[in-house]
Amino acid sequence: MGNNKKRYLLGIDLGGTKVLIGIMDKKFRILKRVKLEMDGNKGEKFFFNNLVDGIEEVLEEAGTGLNNISMIGIGCPGIIDVFNGVVKISSNVSFFKNYPLVKKLKAKLKVPILLENDANAALYGEQQFGAAHGYRQVVGAFLGTGVGGALILNGHLYRGISGGAGEIGQMLVSMPSFSDFEISRQKVGALIGRNAIASEAGFLLLRQKCPHLLGEIGYNVKKIRSGAISRAIKGGDIALENLIRSRARWLGVALANVVNVLNPELVLLGGGMMEAMGKIILPEVRNAMETYALKPLMKDVKVRASALKDDAVILGAAKLAFDVLKRAD
Repeated sequence: MGNNKKRYLLGIDLGGTKVLIGIMDKKFRILKRVKLEMDGNKGEKFFFNNLVDGIEEVLEEAGTGLNNISMIGIGCPGIIDVFNGVVKISSNVSFFKNYPLVKKLKAKLKVPILLENDANAALYGEQQFGAAHGYRQVVGAFLGTGVGGALILNGHLYRGISGGAGEIGQMLVSMPSFSDFEISRQKVGALIGRNAIASEAGFLLLRQKCPHLLGEIGYNVKKIRSGAISRAIKGGDIALENLIRSRARWLGVALANVVNVLNPELVLLGGGMMEAMGKIILPEVRNAMETYALKPLMKDVKVRASALKDDAVILGAAKLAFDVLKRAD
């Protein structure tokens, strides 16, 4: 019961390229945020020190310390063993292979911690506080570095037997060949994740097809981020806009399959690419879904953008920690 006197919670969105940490009160009002650049391939020591530094920074900005934190919720990409706090595998962080993240962090911070898949955390946040509030059958697709997915069935997060349910980014959208390379290219995440879009945009750049993007970033393909693509499209780079629209339609095809299988009441689209280009992506996704999903099922499906945007994971992870860990307190 001692945690009841502690005033704050932390929510952490743990990505391969960035980490967002938010401190919030027990009404889940975010008081301060800290965003860190992260490189998940620089090894455990770098990763850990960076993460702990970020936690200390947000506590300092809020004028408090770890002794005032009741619990921490973390959203992390990959297949997560929620009950044991283990990252089974994550494509974003090279050393995350059966990695006991909760055990390692708890030893350092001495605070109760809940670990959840980042897409699950984001969808839970939207169900509790955002665009999915009040819905009981929801499919979430989150367009970031790759494509994350999550499911809420009968009002509850559905994780599946191994903690990996909802992996929309791993769906195949054409008949696979026997080549591993070709199979990987035919997956949803390899078509519409930010890495895939950046690769195609770089190709257009070299072919002199996007002058506005060239003017902003030159030929530095590492600078091809969602915001830069969005600004170039607004500037008039038609080839880039056509690329985004065509890839959004592929996502719509994949989500039409999900609608045919699960018959949800809401499909929710979020993530950094949606924030930057949602006005282009959402109509294309919806149109493709309406074309390829069964008409009676699609008639009852709403397609919406995330309301919480960047805060979805930190809010959802913190609320999950609160809902799960308070029962164990």
